[in-house]
Amino acid sequence: MKISRILGAVALVLAIVLIACGIAGNTFRTHDHALANRYQEAVEHEASIQKHADSAQKTAPSAVKKAETAIKQTDTAVKDAQEALNTVTALYEGYQAGSISEDVVDRLLDTSKAIESDTESLKAFEEAIAENADTYKALLESIKSSGEEVKDTAYTLVFGMMEEEFASAVKSLNNAESKLDAAFKGVKDVYTKSDIEWAGETIQKSKLDTPSTLEGFVEALTEIEKMTVSLKEKTDFIASEAQAALSESASVSKKDALSSSESLVLLIGKTHIFITLTGVILLVIALIAILIPGKFVHAWKHIPVFSTFITAIVMIIILTYAHGNTMNFAFSSYGDWASKWLINMVNVLRSNASVGMVALGMTFVIITGGIDLAVGSTLAGISTVVMVILDVSQSGFFTAHGLTGWPNFLVAIGAGLIAGVVLGALTGVGITKGRVPPFIVTLGVMNIVRSVAQYFTKSTKIEVPKEFQVISNATLQEIIQGIARIFDKDAVVVFPESIKFLGDLMLLQIFYWIILAVIMYIISKHTAFGRHIFAVGSNERTSRLSGINVDRVKIKVYMLMGLIVAIAAITQVARLRGVDVASAGSGLEMSAIAAVVVGGTSMAGGRGSIVGTLLGVLIIGIMDTLVILLHIDAFLSNAFIGAIIIFAVLMQRKDK
Repeated sequence: MKISRILGAVALVLAIVLIACGIAGNTFRTHDHALANRYQEAVEHEASIQKHADSAQKTAPSAVKKAETAIKQTDTAVKDAQEALNTVTALYEGYQAGSISEDVVDRLLDTSKAIESDTESLKAFEEAIAENADTYKALLESIKSSGEEVKDTAYTLVFGMMEEEFASAVKSLNNAESKLDAAFKGVKDVYTKSDIEWAGETIQKSKLDTPSTLEGFVEALTEIEKMTVSLKEKTDFIASEAQAALSESASVSKKDALSSSESLVLLIGKTHIFITLTGVILLVIALIAILIPGKFVHAWKHIPVFSTFITAIVMIIILTYAHGNTMNFAFSSYGDWASKWLINMVNVLRSNASVGMVALGMTFVIITGGIDLAVGSTLAGISTVVMVILDVSQSGFFTAHGLTGWPNFLVAIGAGLIAGVVLGALTGVGITKGRVPPFIVTLGVMNIVRSVAQYFTKSTKIEVPKEFQVISNATLQEIIQGIARIFDKDAVVVFPESIKFLGDLMLLQIFYWIILAVIMYIISKHTAFGRHIFAVGSNERTSRLSGINVDRVKIKVYMLMGLIVAIAAITQVARLRGVDVASAGSGLEMSAIAAVVVGGTSMAGGRGSIVGTLLGVLIIGIMDTLVILLHIDAFLSNAFIGAIIIFAVLMQRKDK
């Protein structure tokens, strides 16, 4: 205990420091003092740095892409220049030596056909080529035997082919130069936006005149080939520079970095809620360690509900940090943070209200030593009954015969409750009178109920009236407004702006859950029926010998289970305006059993509590929310619940 008090004293000092820092940080935005002014200056400085960094980071990837494009275009230009030079050289040498290949002859023929002139010399030229096209004889010798006009035409066509190759090579070169110029400018732009100068050159498009002789084409294309090789060296250089610019964009110049004092002031100002929250938690831990360490340890060891309560508190703290972290604790005030925290907790409770209700009934079932695997299918079946009565579509039988509005709602609710009790009674009778294990009976009911529900809804599209949603989705403001108008028809309830968010909270499902929990707690602690439930679960044979009607107790427990599932089904239908019968309640039995077991109820029967179950539902609900906030794969969520069940059962004390 002495060590705990020493550690508590250290934690107390640290807590006071953190709380003081958090409160000071809260004043940075609303007060005028030296630290607040320092904070504002640091915020402006950080914004300036971030502006440069963001600008550079947006530009850098573009510069890298431009460099990659320039590399591809330059490679194409190199290839085109080499091919053009080879073609022109072959044309020149072949024309001079008279040994032009078949593909060149074909191109010459195509070129001649493209000329719209119908001169005798062109026809003679085509005939001269055609005569030697198959044997590849000297083209020049054929031309020599022809007239001067034929020779001139041959020269013109070869010149035209060289001109096409030259123009193509120049175009490819110019494209490469344009892309390289864009890459140079892109890299320079990155450095400029990072406030660092970069002496990058600018690439200008080459201006090459068309040669006037066949020899000139060979010389010009030789120069183009050299230019493309030089261009290739520049693309390699700009590629490395673009990558360097990308690295540079990730950080701002060191000379413009935040100072240590600015970083500290910003940390306190921006995370003052996180700091204050941590300080308060440390303060509570310190006070426990200093004032009541022995009582705390004793309660932890000997009061199961207490240990479950502490576990729930820890889970709430983890959820609070996780939720705050997703928003970077970026709240303007404590009130803003508290409102968001409250809304988040209400959402957790509301989304788990149906599981919570079912878990209450499951607590009694497990205490008696039984199990109910059919709760999910039962919820789907009862939901089907309720929706069929509420159906306002063309296939709606009851609404078509004039049963609408609240009378229709009351009939649907009553039918749902009766269906739940009847299903529970049948399950209980099958277990007690049929002497069949609860696992087998409820497994059979699970398949029967869902199959029947799907059969009756397979060809219909049920439409639940929007007005029915008020049963679950009425806001706090609407509830108070409705109550006020009972006494005054003209009453208008308006929440003040500072707490307006409270009026938008939907609390009815949570309210039903709490009311059920209170009723179940009273039954378990203050009625003979509650005592009989624990007695049957502890020792069924002894209970029979002491005069307890064990079968009646079990049947009542399963009837109560069916009634609670019916309430959960009705509120679920109202909340969602209908459910998918095929998937409604899927996995509900798993979640309910997990909540009951985590809450301290023994799977062997005879031990458990409603309060523990409430805490167990809260723990499971928070875990599901954490799975979402922490971006854990959805397929692993059930694995977490299963692991908790196994761990909780292993931790339970077992009788020798």
